[in-house]
Amino acid sequence: MRHAAQSFIVVLVAISMFAAPAPATVNVGDTPKYSFATLDGKTVSNDSLKGKLVLIDFWATWCGPCMAEAGHMVAIKEQWGPKGLQMIGISLDANKAQMLQVVKQENFNWPHYFDGQGWSNRIAQEWGVNSIPRTFLIGPDGTVLWTGHSARIDAAIEKAFKEHPPQLVDPKVLAEATALLGKIEGAMKEKSHSEAVKMMAGLPAAAKADTAYAERLAKAEQEITAYAEKAIADIDPLIQEKKFVEAGTKLDELAKGLGNTPAGVSARKKLTEMMAIPGAKAQFEAAQKSRLAGEELAVARRLADEGKNEQAYVRYKQVMANFAGTPAAADAKTAVEQFEKDPAFTKRARDAAAEGKAKGMLGMAENYKRAGRSDLAKAKYQEVIKTFPDTSFAEKAQQGLKEMDAKK
Repeated sequence: MRHAAQSFIVVLVAISMFAAPAPATVNVGDTPKYSFATLDGKTVSNDSLKGKLVLIDFWATWCGPCMAEAGHMVAIKEQWGPKGLQMIGISLDANKAQMLQVVKQENFNWPHYFDGQGWSNRIAQEWGVNSIPRTFLIGPDGTVLWTGHSARIDAAIEKAFKEHPPQLVDPKVLAEATALLGKIEGAMKEKSHSEAVKMMAGLPAAAKADTAYAERLAKAEQEITAYAEKAIADIDPLIQEKKFVEAGTKLDELAKGLGNTPAGVSARKKLTEMMAIPGAKAQFEAAQKSRLAGEELAVARRLADEGKNEQAYVRYKQVMANFAGTPAAADAKTAVEQFEKDPAFTKRARDAAAEGKAKGMLGMAENYKRAGRSDLAKAKYQEVIKTFPDTSFAEKAQQGLKEMDAKK
């Protein structure tokens, strides 16, 4: 009798790892469509995970073989996660609190799906999972590369990284970064290292996640670093001669272009030291202001040459306001005075500059008026008049106030 009872218990334990076959089955070579919300509130799908290597693991806290794999799964995450493997857990538990406790206790720090339905779990049913642990390894194109017991997945992961490496960078970002890196390499071949350094500042940090790009960038950085170290050493005489503008400009370019590389940090440190010298900061900042003013003035002139006079007028006004005291501001003032000889043009230009914000504010005033909020409507009309004087929008606001006063 005791033997029979023990046999019955063994059978129950065995059955607990299996369920009736589900109506559909996902196998190697399939491209399953899926979309579900994980417990961290994010939605994962074959579209959102496109380009990544994905490991989907069906498990449960009550499954002995699953929990025997706990340390192994954590090790997989630690080894392959930083290289682009995305792990997703599908829990066949019914007790959410217990499941969350185990997730925290075992350090299962990857997204998990839970619906509390046990063997009737929606994803398990759709994928035809009738035994656990059951693991699926999905390639960057969404194709199932391997499926089976998680204890046997290591070789499959290693093979997948060699034959189906994940795309860790957005293709557009990588293409743009690669194109810019090509220009940088070209500039270095022509010994235009200064231009190469300036372009380095435009390289997106995200592109470094691509191994081939990162290796190519490292070679370029090595050559530029050698140039930068020599350039930084050559700046010392300029500082001693109090040629702060020239020295500061070179150091600033190196610091921005080389970022947190040793040479970039060195350039930034020397620039900070130079700025502490009496008179250096004022001289350098004045030159920087003048340079920026010249660049803005050039934009305004280009717009005028293209016949975009209203945009040019606004730019000239900005140069006057933002870079007062510079030669560029004086030139901008002359251009503005020439434009303002035509009052009709001036008004059109002001209207063009104010259009977006002014229309929105007038719309709010009208809404307040229709809602019977006269106080708010009047305040908004007055704000338009104050903010956009001498424009058609100010005139419309004045008209709105008159109409409201007439209705009293």
